[in-house]
This record gives sequence, structure tokens and C-alpha cells, in this order.
Amino acid sequence: MSDIAKNEKRLNKRHLIEAEVMFNTKNDIYMAKTVDISESGIRIVTEKPINIRFQIKENNKLVLYDSQLVWARVKDDGSMEYGLKY
Repeated sequence: MSDIAKNEKRLNKRHLIEAEVMFNTKNDIYMAKTVDISESGIRIVTEKPINIRFQIKENNKLVLYDSQLVWARVKDDGSMEYGLKY
């Protein structure tokens, strides 16, 4: 058994799909507190989650979701990966 499966805490089963996704933050302005800062980045804390609306084509139908940004990380190839909940 892999470590990923052993440490899995999700309530819902995930399935991999490939689709184009468009998203925006609904033009909201978020206030944040700086937690730490360096020459290459900053960590911030917000009082409320950052809301993001995204659309994805499912079965040839465009579906909109309102979600909250939960996590973000840089992958080995330099691209970004984000976790959203809705």
C-alpha cells in the first residue's frame, strides 16, 4: 500500500480528468497579514478564504463552480498545483 493511500483523509473518491478550466476571483479584494517574507516569497494569512469561481466543460456542458483556495504548491517541473474546495 502506498503512503498516499495510507494517509488518505478525503471523504469523496477522486477521479482524474483532463479538461480546460478557466477561473477568476470575482474581482474581490482580500486583506492579509504578512506572516514571513524573504527575497523569493511571502507567506500571508487572510481572515477569510480566497473565493475563486471556475468553469469546466463536463459532458460538453459548461459548468460553473464557486470554490475556496485551500492549498498551493510548486511541482518539480516548476508548474503550479492548486487545491480548491466547493
